[in-house]
Amino acid sequence: MAGQKILIADDDPVSLTFVKSLLEDRGYEVVTTEDGESAMTALRVEQPDLFLTDVVMPYKSGFEILREMRRDPVLSIIPVVFLTMKDKEMDIVQALDQGAEDYLVKPVHALELVARVKKILQRAVVSAP
Repeated sequence: MAGQKILIADDDPVSLTFVKSLLEDRGYEVVTTEDGESAMTALRVEQPDLFLTDVVMPYKSGFEILREMRRDPVLSIIPVVFLTMKDKEMDIVQALDQGAEDYLVKPVHALELVARVKKILQRAVVSAP
């Protein structure tokens, strides 16, 4: 659904710009942060419909953010998708076990990312109270 808000946390400016413009071109409102601390602040302030995050970032990793989110009653309902270069099976399993909605390895195919974002956001709308 166009107009939904997506927060992206990634310390790689090229990746951040690419994903932001890709999603904005499809009508999503996109907010970006470049480290784990500012991502936690933005999650609380922005209350996004979806959170896309890298694993390795300054101050807090994507895994640390996910653990904090899952302990917070307000943030725990926000779907999380990892978008990262870390492609080890152990990282993917850890993310999914901790409650991530999906895990995509960079470089990600643009249309695949858009399709996954759309599907997750549609599911979130359907399951909303």
